[in-house]
Amino acid sequence: MNRRAEILLQLERHLSADPEALQDRLGVGAKTITNDVRELNSVLDRVAQVRLDRGRYRLWVIDRDRYARLRAELVDGSTSFNDPGTRCGHITARLARAAGPLLVDDLAHEMSVGRSTVLGDLGTLRERAAAYGITIVGRPNRGIEWHGDELSERLFILDHHYPAVYSGYPLDENLVAVVERVVEDFSISILAAQEITRWYTVMLDRTLTGHPLETLPVEYGAVRASSAHAFGAELIAAVGAELQLPVHPNEAVFMTLPVIGMHTPHDERRLARFPTSAEVRPLLDVILAEIAAEMGIDIPSSEMLTNFAHHLAFMVNRLRFGIRIPAAPTSDLRSAYPVAAQMAAITAGIIDRELRLRLPDEEMQLLTGYFQVFIEEHRTLTSPDYRVGVVTRGGGVSARLVQLQLATVMAPSTRYELLSLDEADEDGLDGFDLVVATTDRPLRTDAPLIRLTEVFDREELLHHINRLRFDKGVDVLLGAGTRSLLAGLLTAERFVVLDPADDHEELLASMLDRLVAAEEVPPGFRERVRERQERASMLLSPQVAFPHATLPEGSDRIVLAVGVVPRSGDSDGLRLLILLGVPDKGDYDDTVLVDIYDEVIRLAADRPGLDRICRLTSYEQFFFHMTNDPAHLKEN
Repeated sequence: MNRRAEILLQLERHLSADPEALQDRLGVGAKTITNDVRELNSVLDRVAQVRLDRGRYRLWVIDRDRYARLRAELVDGSTSFNDPGTRCGHITARLARAAGPLLVDDLAHEMSVGRSTVLGDLGTLRERAAAYGITIVGRPNRGIEWHGDELSERLFILDHHYPAVYSGYPLDENLVAVVERVVEDFSISILAAQEITRWYTVMLDRTLTGHPLETLPVEYGAVRASSAHAFGAELIAAVGAELQLPVHPNEAVFMTLPVIGMHTPHDERRLARFPTSAEVRPLLDVILAEIAAEMGIDIPSSEMLTNFAHHLAFMVNRLRFGIRIPAAPTSDLRSAYPVAAQMAAITAGIIDRELRLRLPDEEMQLLTGYFQVFIEEHRTLTSPDYRVGVVTRGGGVSARLVQLQLATVMAPSTRYELLSLDEADEDGLDGFDLVVATTDRPLRTDAPLIRLTEVFDREELLHHINRLRFDKGVDVLLGAGTRSLLAGLLTAERFVVLDPADDHEELLASMLDRLVAAEEVPPGFRERVRERQERASMLLSPQVAFPHATLPEGSDRIVLAVGVVPRSGDSDGLRLLILLGVPDKGDYDDTVLVDIYDEVIRLAADRPGLDRICRLTSYEQFFFHMTNDPAHLKEN
């Protein structure tokens, strides 16, 4: 932006400017400022004038409509208007500052585009502004203008066109110092301070150009009652003192909004300044209870859960008062973490039901991120101290290579001890959960033993581990992403082909009848599944059902059964029924349930894969399909 435009903006925002202050801001001498003002007056002609009055430069606007057009040429003249977003931003800036209707032909001239292009941009703006209760209307031979309350116009600019309207806005150093001081007083984080500065700029501009926030919706009265209102009140008092102008009390509410809607601080000192509201704790309890009821997964108390309560408070404020966070990251967290996304979806449903607030995509992404942190935190805390002894014929390098290969399959928390044959022969294998050996020499150990060649592949290792886990009932601590957990938990006796003529209830009843008759599940399990169905839906999609319940007392292992429903590719209806029985909470690690959920949800999203699965007729076919890297499986 050139110096003349900078001078003009400075005078617009602050009513007057000291010549020496202009010199310091622009880094030029007194003579240069004098020449810039002379050139500026030449451009403004009789539309407006900059005059030196009692030692300060002041701006007098004579013709507001013509001034707005000249100003746009001065301030935005270097802008390229090839991009529709840039044009929409320019039009918004003109609408926000216009004293009356704007002519479409004038806008087209300012941006060097055709009239039809401007009309197309106005259509985009009308649709976007309508979400804020703002209308953009045009009258023949009169022009266009927008109508909406002051708060809505400000929020619209902040959410969509702030850079276009306020790029290069020259905040006075004293006014910058005001917001910095108050931000420091309230221990606001750097990230939140940056957002506050955006709102502060809008507030100053609208106040100084005669657009105070005179009215607010009645629900914003709650902002005054919040602990964060002290921030807005202190800031507005300081601004009024600095400007020596009265500032409307509603501006304190406006400046409180970015504080009560900020991203959750990560340190206790900052969290303490903004305690959660009374409605948050009961809301959190409902969320945790419904996640446990629908998914069978408990989220334990932790420091992270306390942070999540604060996140809920800030999020509810954002939803309630129309505060939007920046767009979601390019990576879709909901695709990457389907179990966490399911928890977020349950949470969104509760907030809609309890508070009548709908969550946009950006908030869903944040919720998903929080729940994934819970999952990983819980996985880390509950991971057992699993010890694997590695016995090799060669030296340390050979043992290390075996360990590296094991690590591609075993859980990250696994501890490895590398042993020579001599060490293994001297009772060195006591206390291990698993022993892996690359020698045929007999070894004395009570631990499960896998024999491998020194150079082996992942498939060979998984084959051995699956034999231990599912043929002999030995628990081996696998990591996430180790092929199909469903295939590993399944047995031939628990694979069922169902009748496509039956409805969902009949399919489940038929499957349970077969499993009870084969003594694969105890009789009491049928009633537990029915009770759980009454509390929550077990349909993940129209094609996949995932009924699960706790097993009767005395059961100590997870039981999984699969029922396929043969259907053609273009027919509707259930294709896959995955039945899961889990022991009581004290008898199993529910992170296993998280991993099962992860695979099932991914499977439900893979329609071509489901079409192939529902035509399988045997356990062997199912196992082969699931372990040959179909689309639903995660990569390591």
